[in-house]
Parts: sequence; structure tokens; C-alpha cells
Amino acid sequence: MSMLTDQTILTTTATVLIFLGLVVMFYSRNLLKTIISFQVIVFGANLALFSSGLGGASNLMANTLVLFSIIVGGSVEAIGLALIVLIHKEYGTLDPWKIRRLKH
Repeated sequence: MSMLTDQTILTTTATVLIFLGLVVMFYSRNLLKTIISFQVIVFGANLALFSSGLGGASNLMANTLVLFSIIVGGSVEAIGLALIVLIHKEYGTLDPWKIRRLKH
């Protein structure tokens, strides 16, 4: 019987986070939930990058990419949340289907 390594556990968790974020993003009818699910996908990708750098000498490169991804993801989330606040003030809803109907 083989033991689970840290890298296997982290990679499996990253895969689950990515798929969970994708499912919520595609089936959500709320812009706020869509932004949050995008961040879950980014966290899963960061965890996968981090776990790929555990075993070898490329640990510094993986950590640098994770740090860069966190900075970019935080910026995208801040801009997305600001746009969501403006959309809610303008249309009074966060449902993208209703916003499309109100626009036309």
C-alpha cells in the first residue's frame, strides 16, 4: 500500500478547486458568485503551481509564479467587484440575464 505524499494531496485539492470553480461559474446566475468562483479557480491554479515546485529545484520559479498570480488575481478581483457595484447601482440586479434584457 502506497502512502500519499504532500504533492499528491495538494495536486488533487487543486484539481478539485479548479473543477468546482468552473462548475459554479458556468451555472451561477449572479455576477458576485461568478467573480468568487473565478477566484476559486485562481486559488486552485496557484495551489497546482505551488505543489509542482515541491519536489524539484524549480521551487523558486514556482513560488515566484504563485506570487505574481496572487497579485494579478487580486487586481482582477478588485476591478471586477468595482464593476459589480456599478452594475448593481445602475440596474438594481446582479443577474446577467436580466441585465441583458434591461439593456435592450
